Amino acid sequence: MNPDDIAFSFADPNFHNNPTNVMGLLRDKCPIHHTSTPSAHFTLTREEDVTAALRDEKIWSSKYGPGLAYSEPGVGVLVSSDPPEHTQERTAISRIFKASTIEKMEREITDLTNQLIDDLEENMSGDIIKEFAAPIPLTVMCWLLGTPTTDIELFRSWVLPMAEAVAYSGGRGASDEVKSAYENFFEYFGTHIEQRKDLLISGQDVPEDLLTRLLTVTNDGKELSTKKILGFCQFLLVAGSETTTLMIGNVLHRLMENPTQFELLKSNPELIPNAIEESLRYDAPVHGLFRTNTQEITIHGVKVPVDSKVCMMFGSANRDPNLWVDPDVFDIARDPKTLRNHTSFGVGSHYCLGAPLSRLEGKVALAAIIKRLPKLRANGSPTQTTAGVLKGFSSLPVRWD
Repeated sequence: MNPDDIAFSFADPNFHNNPTNVMGLLRDKCPIHHTSTPSAHFTLTREEDVTAALRDEKIWSSKYGPGLAYSEPGVGVLVSSDPPEHTQERTAISRIFKASTIEKMEREITDLTNQLIDDLEENMSGDIIKEFAAPIPLTVMCWLLGTPTTDIELFRSWVLPMAEAVAYSGGRGASDEVKSAYENFFEYFGTHIEQRKDLLISGQDVPEDLLTRLLTVTNDGKELSTKKILGFCQFLLVAGSETTTLMIGNVLHRLMENPTQFELLKSNPELIPNAIEESLRYDAPVHGLFRTNTQEITIHGVKVPVDSKVCMMFGSANRDPNLWVDPDVFDIARDPKTLRNHTSFGVGSHYCLGAPLSRLEGKVALAAIIKRLPKLRANGSPTQTTAGVLKGFSSLPVRWD
């Protein structure tokens, strides 16, 4: 096959329906792929190329954002910034995501998960995404950001278009739905931040949550700007909820699809952390994100002009046979040390700060399912997420008895 004949973009229905096949072709025949659809960009798919690029921040910058569109430098946070700004931003919120702090949340997350199953249990069927996988991380984000948990459906209506915008050449202005999501988000959280500021100024008691941390942390004596705080809230809401929702849905889908693996897990609950890691490897919730090169570079004989958008395909790196044995086999009994080599949480200094929280939410959710709904099984065809950069389901019908 001629490399020029391999079509790929996040908007391509063939990729959406057959990502494993497309990524395999790219790794084998066209490891640095170029397309003009929907706008010019390159894609890296081999594990050694992806991980090397993610570790080289001098050449592969994040300042123009993780999406296909070029964002304004200095506006975004974390995945949209380079050191030293990125280091300062991680420091600003790292205390909230320390392992000891996350561990203290386990009881609350367990109680939440059991309450969701209480609501589900008597119905004998339901949508495990909408009624279980989505409310868990969204509720936790509400706790961290100090918003009412009754607003989780409102937040999810914004999160999905925001996630879809990553793969659009128009970015935040890609569609009326995307623009509306951002406008509503900024209006809601702008008001929420001002209300919390007023409480702080007046000396009233405030929650010791992430929002209070963002409003009180200083760097060289300077507080974070409101724009930066809004950036943190937007990023955490999207990255901290939808990806974990997809992860929970993906692991349940694969276990239902592989009854032998499901039985192995139910007989050996100690494999729950392994099952989460194998799901992250096998079905990376984020196919990939973009970096921008600061200098012209040649990869596999292909010249990449300076300031090109280049997608780092985590999902493809996780299926690279040069690193993984039988990469296209879902196996929860893989060596746990080896499993941690997946790239789904990123690599290098941009490694996901919320990874311990996501893992905890996944572990608690899976433990609750095998204990209380051990006969969980599919009940119709799932519906894939419409966000091209993501992998997973917006609906996953199940039943049990």
